[in-house]
Amino acid sequence: MLNLIKRIFLFDASLQENKFDFNLTDSKNGTENSATVKKEVKISKKIKDNKTYIESRFSVPKNNDVVIKELKIKGDTKAFVLFYDGMCDGDQINEGIIKPLLEIPLFEEKKHKFNKDVILNSLIVHNQVSEKDNFDDIIDDVNFGSCALFVDGINVAFSMDVKDWPHRSVEKAENEQSIYGPQEAFADMLRGNSAQVRKILKTESVICEKITVGKVSKTRGVIMYIDGVANKSLIDEVKRRIDGISTDYIFSVEEISMYIEENPFMITGHILATERPDRVARMLADGRVGVILNGSPRALILPTNAYELLHSASDAYLRFDFANMSRILRLVATGISVLLPGLFLAITLFHEEMLPTYLLYAISASRQNVPFPSLVELLLMDFSFEMIREAGLRMPNPIGSVLGIVGGLILGQAAVSAKIVSPIMIIVIAITGIGSFATADYSLSWSYRILKFLFVISGAMFGFLGIALGIFTYSMVIAGSKSFGVPFLSPGPSKSLVFGSLFVPPIWKTEKRHEFLKPIRRFKQPKISKKWRYED
Repeated sequence: MLNLIKRIFLFDASLQENKFDFNLTDSKNGTENSATVKKEVKISKKIKDNKTYIESRFSVPKNNDVVIKELKIKGDTKAFVLFYDGMCDGDQINEGIIKPLLEIPLFEEKKHKFNKDVILNSLIVHNQVSEKDNFDDIIDDVNFGSCALFVDGINVAFSMDVKDWPHRSVEKAENEQSIYGPQEAFADMLRGNSAQVRKILKTESVICEKITVGKVSKTRGVIMYIDGVANKSLIDEVKRRIDGISTDYIFSVEEISMYIEENPFMITGHILATERPDRVARMLADGRVGVILNGSPRALILPTNAYELLHSASDAYLRFDFANMSRILRLVATGISVLLPGLFLAITLFHEEMLPTYLLYAISASRQNVPFPSLVELLLMDFSFEMIREAGLRMPNPIGSVLGIVGGLILGQAAVSAKIVSPIMIIVIAITGIGSFATADYSLSWSYRILKFLFVISGAMFGFLGIALGIFTYSMVIAGSKSFGVPFLSPGPSKSLVFGSLFVPPIWKTEKRHEFLKPIRRFKQPKISKKWRYED
């Protein structure tokens, strides 16, 4: 018995576990990696050398989804194709690449020597083919879903775009829903997303400049703008910042936005991300620049300002009076979601004289048996509401919606019945939560949720003075920030602020593009756009 107790509670060196640990001698100090120090290797004329190098780079046969298909084309010339199984369309490879190489009776003499022009113009019937003279370029294409062809005696390889990745189809927007206007949202494929924008704009002036981010991941994307509208210095600045990103892996446009934003420690983000192609097309027509990345269902819009984050995608498709009504409701809801809890604490703790007498009696009576101070009571319920919100997002859709409703009702009723919180506090938290859901931009709602807690603390400590100081400080910080050289509060206190930023002007009054974007073409429609009213 004593030995059993010793084995349980005392350490025995002979029973020590073999725990795994990394071999630190294998790691390298510094930021350089193998992808940055490799020298460019040219493609050889000898097919055997090319195949050996490819097998080494792709770790064949350990990599079992890499396909190297050897061929013997006309005249007994050796060749092989290289592609990833599952990333390419097998029918295109068979019908457009392999079959023509094997079956077209182009030459009868075995001594005939192929050249790259014969391969390009006669033997490959695929519609998208290019030639590469070094291994890095051809391997990048293969990693992106292309098929590579190597032919003996030719010191170039041929890249054919036959990608057929598993991907989602075009669906409705989830976070930017709108009753009016197009219902299509971005998916995950780069060319599909850029094609959706081109489908709306329908002009050859739309430019898609290729970008590659991540030294190892080499994630592809495009910078989109309208030539002749967008300011050239803005385009150059966007490309400069993206080219200046030095990291191994980038997988989404949200990561790019965190690398290129000017004020990374600001509570409010300075870059707009949208999942709607129609919104991107509208922004490009105003002279902005869009960034689309492969594998990301959102696009970045550069630059943006504080007012556009409050706009909804549906504003552009409503009559201006309806849109202005909707926008006013959203502005009021946003203000309530940020300021209401702090103002409630400031009034009840410092400025009771502002309340009607009977309302003050009602609040005092409801809090008579509550054991916690007002600040603790509010924070307790607000954190509970935030936890319900997060749990609803993480749960499956049917369960998440039920959890949000039932959890809120049961928790609120039980808290009031147990005298943990007062009924008036439940009302304040509920109105605040509803106001936060009315915020148009999802990332902006996160910013305002953080600001809400700051105003709660300042209001509980200093009353209206703390709320006023918080608003003043936040306004000064926002006023001093910029988004790609554009002041975040542009266009500033002018007539265009009222009619073009806070409110929706009639569509026939939107003759000019925003001046703060410095577009090449200032006007997008004549002063008299409804010419049917002024016909001779």
